Amino acid sequence: MDLGVENQLKELILDDDFSRLQGLTNKEVNLMEILKVSHKELQHSNFLAWLLSPQETHNLGDFAFKEFIKIYFKENEFQNLGDEKGLSVFDFVQLDFDDLVIKREYKNIDLIFLSKKNEFCMVVENKIYSSEGNGQLTKYRNFAEKEYSDYKYRIYIYLSLEEQKLSQLGNQYYVQITYEHVIKLLNQLLTSEQINLAEQTRFVLEQYLKTLKSMLNQNEEIEIITKKLYQKYKSAFDLVFKYCAETESSVINNILHEFINDEPSFIPFRSEKNYVRFQLKYLQDNLSRFIEKKLFPQGETLESNTIFLFEFNTKNNYVNLDLKIGYGDQEVRHRLLEIYKNNSNFFEKVNKKFSPNFHLSFQKQMLSSEDYETFIETGNEEAVRKVIAKNFKELKIKLKEYQDIMENELAK
Repeated sequence: MDLGVENQLKELILDDDFSRLQGLTNKEVNLMEILKVSHKELQHSNFLAWLLSPQETHNLGDFAFKEFIKIYFKENEFQNLGDEKGLSVFDFVQLDFDDLVIKREYKNIDLIFLSKKNEFCMVVENKIYSSEGNGQLTKYRNFAEKEYSDYKYRIYIYLSLEEQKLSQLGNQYYVQITYEHVIKLLNQLLTSEQINLAEQTRFVLEQYLKTLKSMLNQNEEIEIITKKLYQKYKSAFDLVFKYCAETESSVINNILHEFINDEPSFIPFRSEKNYVRFQLKYLQDNLSRFIEKKLFPQGETLESNTIFLFEFNTKNNYVNLDLKIGYGDQEVRHRLLEIYKNNSNFFEKVNKKFSPNFHLSFQKQMLSSEDYETFIETGNEEAVRKVIAKNFKELKIKLKEYQDIMENELAK
């Protein structure tokens, strides 16, 4: 660990303001709760992925993952994990999971644990305050049954803060585990003589244990002191939750990718960290006509060219769909500019000074700053998904108008 960060951790623990916070709450301060990450399902999922992965920086190998499964056996009278054909104690003790890979938010599934050599697949649906979504568990199981049909073990876990009433299919196929199971795992790791926890790893585990044991009541004084401490010890605070902090933008990116992949009139296209892009199938199907009308460069393909650029910009605290005249043949760019200007009722952004590289022509809001901030505060992925779905539906209507405009040009 960086010496500067280590010193910050030591200074933080001994800081008078930190002690004052302890006095205010009558308990040791839970940094994750104060920093408003404790209630977010994604952060919990990412922390568990870090903790249970054999390849992570805690240097525990597969010990934590094996303990996670051992606790299940001990708490459930040593019955198989999964259905009758699931993982038995006798099978389990012969396995090691040094090749374990953990996928996060893959196909919207919170966590998938995969060990190829053991033919082992474990799907985990993680719920903190929300409950089972309509058809959600069936959808995830159907995917795993198809994707990993050649795996011997296919196990489905429903992890929740407290025990919940599941649907009939949920009860039939999913093993329900509460976060009490995770608390037992953390206690086991913190007290085990079989492992030697690094100081920084112990600190992170202790903080997460406090997160699960209690939720702090926020008040203004705590907020003020916390912000002061955060500014002073930013690197130390980051260590506490860096393993469980997936950026909100990456979640939104995943949702956008899902909508693009599910829309037959869209084609995924060269996305980056802060830009989710697609092309219209209409352009691909009519590319020869665009070339004939000199509205697309001769000898180029849609996959290699950005003159028609449709992108969701996710780097800010809001999300827009931007249609731009991208970089490329300047004669083609100017022809498109004239068409867009002649239809400025649709291309409301086009009349600004023409950019030589990427010129914004049309824009549609997908997520307002208010919606984005609400998502940051609540971590409610389903709510933000509904907002994007509504705007995505409206976007498809607008892009049909775009196609009609371009079709009129091609017909001239």
